[in-house]
Amino acid sequence: MNLLRAPLSFQLTIATVVSFLIYLVLFQLGFIDYSVGWLLTFYTFEVFTVALFAVLGGVLLGMFIATRALSSQGFTPFEVSMLKLRDDVHNLHEEVRLLRTPEQAEPEEESSE
Repeated sequence: MNLLRAPLSFQLTIATVVSFLIYLVLFQLGFIDYSVGWLLTFYTFEVFTVALFAVLGGVLLGMFIATRALSSQGFTPFEVSMLKLRDDVHNLHEEVRLLRTPEQAEPEEESSE
C-alpha cells in the first residue's frame, strides 16, 4: 500500500498515532521528564491509545470476517458440518423435551374409605 496515495485524513491519522507512540516510548524510557500532571496525562493517553487500538482492531477484524463470509458465497465444509451438528442437537433437544413431558394419563379412581 502506497501511503502517499492515501487520503490526507488517513495520512494525518497515521502521523498522529505514530508520533504519539514515539512520545509514549520516549516517556517510558525516561527521555522526557515528568511531573505529577505529566504522569496523569501519560496514563490517560495510554488508556485512550489502548482503547483506540482495541476498537480499531475489532472493527478491522469484523470487516475482514464480513468480507470473507460475503466473498465466498458459500459455506466451508467445516461450517456445513457444524450446521448439521447444530440441527442434530436441536432435534435431540426436541426429542428429550417430548420424553420429559408427561402424557395425558387417565385419572385414577380414588378409593373411598
